[in-house]
Amino acid sequence: ITMLRTMLMHGKDRDGHPYPAQLPKELCRDFIISSDQNSTIDEDKRCFKEANIKPTGPLNASTVTISPWNHFGVSHNISDENKTSITVPAPKVLCLIYTVKNSHSTSIRAIRDTWGGGCDGFLAFSSLTDPRLPAIALQHEGPESYDNMWQKVRSIWKYVGAHYLDEFDWFFIGGDDMFVLPNNLRTYLASLAYKDGNADP
Repeated sequence: ITMLRTMLMHGKDRDGHPYPAQLPKELCRDFIISSDQNSTIDEDKRCFKEANIKPTGPLNASTVTISPWNHFGVSHNISDENKTSITVPAPKVLCLIYTVKNSHSTSIRAIRDTWGGGCDGFLAFSSLTDPRLPAIALQHEGPESYDNMWQKVRSIWKYVGAHYLDEFDWFFIGGDDMFVLPNNLRTYLASLAYKDGNADP
């Protein structure tokens, strides 16, 4: 469960190859989905660039710098001397992905080789077990279908609650088509813990 994080911290996989590895070109190509037949713009990349989202630190950071005063629900009448950023230990986050075996060599591999190592723990829950990813085949009620995803997610939470509840501060779940900036997520979660002057994640 912490294999990706360990490889990221050491900069190499267990066979000594550099980690994260260079992504193959097919995983980095532009996706042109537009009603305009002449469009050559990857809308996802354009939106990401225009949003001006910046990483709050490197993937392997063990601390985060937060501004607890700059948070929803906190009074904006705080004096300037109390608007101090602080560096705190990063909360431990277990990232969970639901997927199917057909996505192991594409989506899950891309996550594994990009942002997955930035999570303190990473697990994919699939229709086939593959410890190299790592992916676990998890039984759930009903068929393996998009319309029945809630049953798969229900089984994931049950599994995580039984095996990892006390090892992590936060749990983050999503599909195999999402992109996460793990350090930004940990920065936000740390700010939640400190916004009320409380250091408890």
